[in-house]
Amino acid sequence: MRAGRQRVLTMPEQIAESITLAILRGEYGPGDSVREQELADHFQVSRGPIREALRILEKVGVITIVPQRGAHVTSLSKQEIDNLFEIRAVLAGLVAKYLVDPDASVVNQMDAIVTRLELIAAQSDALDEYAQGSYRLSTLLFQACDNKQLAELMGALAIQTARYTRLGLRSPERRRASVNYWRNLVEALRQNSNTVAGEMMVELVNASHQAALNQLE
Repeated sequence: MRAGRQRVLTMPEQIAESITLAILRGEYGPGDSVREQELADHFQVSRGPIREALRILEKVGVITIVPQRGAHVTSLSKQEIDNLFEIRAVLAGLVAKYLVDPDASVVNQMDAIVTRLELIAAQSDALDEYAQGSYRLSTLLFQACDNKQLAELMGALAIQTARYTRLGLRSPERRRASVNYWRNLVEALRQNSNTVAGEMMVELVNASHQAALNQLE
């Protein structure tokens, strides 16, 4: 397997990821204000990196920035679910073509996270931790993709769909089904079977799509 080649995130990207994880933990809901100064104080940085992080999230549709009113988390919608997950499913199949001989370090990190998710999936209070783990698995998976542009597109889609993925993971039954997909995906990567890995990725995306729709209906 190839040596590690994970890209180091810029400060605004790190902050954007932290805000995304906070949304996954339920700290921000649809319509909630995301205040620049509070974030600047929390991360101990000036407002410049905070504004850039919010622009990153605005570009992918997670945050809306209105002059004089600031930044707010966008609302959930069925149409957006359909649009985003359809695109993500198509690209997931393409990612598999670039998962030949993935980094051992990335696969091992994914394995450790999946093992933890297997332990907590059935717990009634596991939603926040499970959703964050699922998001982290997605980001690690894209780092294993040997196509920089495609990896960046999938990373943006992971941020856009994170809230919907969390919505669909509310029940222990759904989390148990989800972690089975992840386990099969990790094993396929370890065996360098990118065809099976691609199938698992598409099935995982489609299952997340349907689960989110079920929760909105």
